[in-house]
Amino acid sequence: MLTRHQKLRLVDALLERYPDEVITGYVVNARIVSACLVGAVYQTWGYAQGERLISEAIAQIIQYERRWLIKTTEGDCFVIVSFAPGGRRSLLHLTALFETAALAHSRWCLH
Repeated sequence: MLTRHQKLRLVDALLERYPDEVITGYVVNARIVSACLVGAVYQTWGYAQGERLISEAIAQIIQYERRWLIKTTEGDCFVIVSFAPGGRRSLLHLTALFETAALAHSRWCLH
C-alpha cells in the first residue's frame, strides 16, 4: 500500500513528459539487484498496480531532469518514482560500474 507521499510522487511522475522516451512503467521503492530493477510497478502492461517487478537486465541508466529512467535489454523504459532504503546507493553503484564499462567500450552505458 502506498503512503500519501508516495501517491503524490507517483502522480507527479505520471504527469511529467519524457518526449524522447516511451515509458513502459513507473517504479516505487526501487532498488537495483544483480543489474535488475526491483520494486512495485504501476501503469505497466501485464502487471497489476503495485505488483512486484523484477526487470530484465539494465542496459541504460538515464538521468532525466529530476528522475532516473532505466532501460532494459528487453526494450522497457521505467521511471523511478522513489527509492527503497539503500536503493539510491545501489543505483549509483551501478552507475559507477557503467561509467567504468564505458571506458572499456562496453555496450552498457549511462546517459
